[in-house]
Amino acid sequence: MNTKATVSLCMIVRDEEDCLLAAIQSVRDLTDELIVIDTGSTDNTPQLALAAGAKLFHLNWTQDFSVARNFALKQASSDWVLVLDADEVLETVNPETFYELLNNVLVEGYFLDIRNILGPTLGESRDQVVRLFRNKPIYQFESAIHEQVAPSILKANNGSGLASAPLTLNHYGYLNDRLQSKEKFSRNSNILIKELDRNPNNPFLLFCLGVEYYQQNSLSEGLKHLTKALTRMSGNEGYFEDVLLNIALGYLRLEETTKLIDFLKKALSMYPDQLDFLFLRGTTYLYQTNYHEAAEDFNHLLEIFGSRTSESNSNNAKNIAHSYLTLALKEIHLCSLAIEKQDMGPMHFNAKNKINSALKEALLFFVTP
Repeated sequence: MNTKATVSLCMIVRDEEDCLLAAIQSVRDLTDELIVIDTGSTDNTPQLALAAGAKLFHLNWTQDFSVARNFALKQASSDWVLVLDADEVLETVNPETFYELLNNVLVEGYFLDIRNILGPTLGESRDQVVRLFRNKPIYQFESAIHEQVAPSILKANNGSGLASAPLTLNHYGYLNDRLQSKEKFSRNSNILIKELDRNPNNPFLLFCLGVEYYQQNSLSEGLKHLTKALTRMSGNEGYFEDVLLNIALGYLRLEETTKLIDFLKKALSMYPDQLDFLFLRGTTYLYQTNYHEAAEDFNHLLEIFGSRTSESNSNNAKNIAHSYLTLALKEIHLCSLAIEKQDMGPMHFNAKNKINSALKEALLFFVTP
């Protein structure tokens, strides 16, 4: 008879009294032990953690997230470790489904879907990160910032051992008020610059710093670091497409449309069916009033997207975006007809406004800065 696997929730915190209990409550029924590492709170975070039943430990902040994460792992005594940040909440999951994951003897760790809530105008972005894994001393976090445990798991298991889990973490740390209150840009950029001093050609660090500058609306500086990262990449990195997409978004936000079109042509030569790249190029052609080129890209996008949604209709947001794009395509054809007839009157002007409005809505579902 199999005994139920145990799980330690491991968190590192500092001044998180506004969100800590929501994170803990979201996983309370799934975990057997709560390890909280406090790195210097001046609010009621430690008291709240203790009241929630946590084993509380204090650690001086060393500007290195992996040091703090690995210190937490040393305190964990369960079979598995679940890692959450205080500004994350696990979406409701069936306990039977959760424990089935833990009983899979072929898996050492799971990728969880991270849903970054960016705000009412920016929508959301998604990522996958290993946050649930077996508690083994050989599994350690790496990197001073944007730390990862996946490399050590893969190394210990000859490149295997990881799988994706149907679990979603909602992350609220990128909301503007939280970014400002936690001074995340100052903290993160200082760590990244310090790490780049030691390893100036590390593309992942350059990528992370570029994204930090984007979040501060320092677009030119962010684009510079992202472009530098790209020149140091082989193309096999797991975040390669993310670098390409962020560079394209930088050109778009800087309104450098000629450079953007040229860059997207190269990106699409590598990924001809990449929806984000097609959408951005179609949008850029539209702004340039190259309506026929825009229509071609949107036609291609709709064909690809149509085939994918016919296989699964579970993602309602994507279906909504598909409707917006269908509308946009119809309006593009209207504009093309107006141009061909040399009719530059109200019909052309109103149709273009409708297209821009539809594209802005659809953009929220396809790409986020």
